[in-house]
Amino acid sequence: MTATTKKAPATVDVRAYPALRDALRGYLHEDWTTEYADSEDAARAFRRDAADDEKRNVAPEAKKLQAALEGMEVRDLRKLLGAGFGTGWRPSTAAEAERVLRILAGE
Repeated sequence: MTATTKKAPATVDVRAYPALRDALRGYLHEDWTTEYADSEDAARAFRRDAADDEKRNVAPEAKKLQAALEGMEVRDLRKLLGAGFGTGWRPSTAAEAERVLRILAGE
């Protein structure tokens, strides 16, 4: 049996995601839980509020991050979103993060 290597947060360079970083900081900030029902609601609010060019810039970055996060442990994902992207969002599961990124990608 072989062990699966999980990706560490250091493997994701947040500088490659400037539009997504801005969107996450703007909608999943430290007080997001008082403004939105859940993280998916915050992502839908971005899609509703953002200008077309913002949505076009965020979508490919969200897809790219979704692929980069595959196999990452939830605790590392939380660190990446908090310290790396500077958000107040700490997803409870990897599936939650995937759902939010799919919404941000316009899927």
